Amino acid sequence: MIENHYRCVRVSDTGICPFCYSGKIIRNGSTKTRKQQYICKNCHKRFLDCYTYKAYHSNINPLIIQLIKEGLGIRSMARVLQISATTVLRRIKSIAENIVPPVLPFGKIYELDEMRFFIRKKSNPMWLFYAIDKVTKEIATFYIGKRNNKTLNTVVKTLLNARAATIFTDQLKNYQYLIPKSIHSTQRYQTNGIERMNLTLRTHLKRLNRRTIGFSRSITILSVILKIYFWS
Repeated sequence: MIENHYRCVRVSDTGICPFCYSGKIIRNGSTKTRKQQYICKNCHKRFLDCYTYKAYHSNINPLIIQLIKEGLGIRSMARVLQISATTVLRRIKSIAENIVPPVLPFGKIYELDEMRFFIRKKSNPMWLFYAIDKVTKEIATFYIGKRNNKTLNTVVKTLLNARAATIFTDQLKNYQYLIPKSIHSTQRYQTNGIERMNLTLRTHLKRLNRRTIGFSRSITILSVILKIYFWS
């Protein structure tokens, strides 16, 4: 029970520091809400006798990941988990920082497409460029930005560095200038997988819907949410 200091276990009962597990702890005043504070003489960290705020529970991060995949917004998650929206945002960023994008194996076949949405207002359109493995349907890479060669080339370079065998796209002209003809194909019906993925994303994430009052205010937050949705 003392392995995770976010659990509501009273330090006064265990007599052990939740950080370094030392028994050299002493009382160190109290908070405004009259909760007893302690300090450890070994690691010099301060902590409360018992944490009651739900954000400190050990299962909060897995719940946030689950709720993101269910399409809940920041405020909705805050209401369901009964914690502040600021805490939810901070936790989302922390979770995303610990997610490592997958290492792409050489010689795979990919589908590449773009999806339109907006940030803050409909007069500020943005695009999600991403690629999926044609066989496993797993997300290989993604990037958010304006619909231009610079943004698109960020995704294309990742696939080229992975020595993609074939890249299937629609007939957008930008692809013709960025992808070598030897591995580029616009064959009909070969992007059905990623087109279906577009529909899945719009269904699961309200902020990506075409007509909705739910939208993203920040590219940064949208990026970390997609990172969690794709790879957690």
